[in-house]
Amino acid sequence: MRRLLVSGFTKTMPVVALVGLVLIILAIRFGSAKPPAPGGISFLEQIKLGGVQQWVSIRGADPHAPVLLFLHGGPGSASLAKLRQQTPELEQYFVVVNWDQLGAGKSTSLAFDYETLSIEQMVSDAHELVAYLKARFGVEKLYLMGFSWGTVIGLELTARYPQDFYAYISVSQLVFPAEGERLSLEFVRQAAQQAGNDQALAELAVIDPAYQGAGWQSQLGIERNWLVRYGGVYHTADSYNHEIWSLLRAQEYSVFDVCLWPLGSSRSLGQLWPEVMALDFFQNRSAIEIPVYFFVGRFDYNSPAELAEQYFQHLNAPMGKGLVWFENSAHDLFFDEPQKLVQETLAILESTR
Repeated sequence: MRRLLVSGFTKTMPVVALVGLVLIILAIRFGSAKPPAPGGISFLEQIKLGGVQQWVSIRGADPHAPVLLFLHGGPGSASLAKLRQQTPELEQYFVVVNWDQLGAGKSTSLAFDYETLSIEQMVSDAHELVAYLKARFGVEKLYLMGFSWGTVIGLELTARYPQDFYAYISVSQLVFPAEGERLSLEFVRQAAQQAGNDQALAELAVIDPAYQGAGWQSQLGIERNWLVRYGGVYHTADSYNHEIWSLLRAQEYSVFDVCLWPLGSSRSLGQLWPEVMALDFFQNRSAIEIPVYFFVGRFDYNSPAELAEQYFQHLNAPMGKGLVWFENSAHDLFFDEPQKLVQETLAILESTR
């Protein structure tokens, strides 16, 4: 009996320690992180966009540096801390602005009506934010960086308002999601077949890549879980664990924010995904009037790299365009190759000043 008690206690200790660590982390961190340099700035604040208070983080070593607005992925996968944690060097050269989009991250609440979300509303809110930042920092133009779902907003925003931007940096551009999801599912099924993974093959066999029927959100979750396992999301990780820990460590989020985060993500995705699946930028966005740069992960099957490359060749950009391959990355370049992403972004800054 004594041996069983000791054994049980020993097995329980890591769980207790983990829960305790999580509670400590949640208890001690909330608020703006300290500025990245003496004389720098670090603000965490609400701004009214589209008549609704939404959260932004504004950080930079030099408050007079060019402004870089970052549009996060998802829909709904907000992270005010992503660039601060993964590419902090950008804050030495830019005033970096992270925005939790309407209904996501800190910009959600239990009372929020998710049926009001639309791509058009997101683009309108982003345009208001750009106008606010131009006025606040006394600049005529900004740099814009979109990631994954954020590239939908980014492409629309820069196509409609080219006068507001020096350049558009697209990281893992969404192009034609209906075809992208077909390619993604094909890739992960082949990977499971090669691995002899009968469980994965059984779960993937019933998925419709159009994601239109009942239970589509659950099916998408299954596909993404296997996709991350087989390297289509990260090239240097096979789970989302680091994303969870990044959120828990982020000083920008309170305990309440962390608890609401999954709700905002799920509901944002549920409302916006049908619109996303109807997009086809090959047909609807053939030109952009500012310099545009595509950062593409060689192993990306979340937003398949082959579609991004095809669209880049299709896109008319008279002010110049560039395609940068990240040879050791999948979808999340910030995680797989953060230093290369910083270097390539600084090269764009140098060439467009």
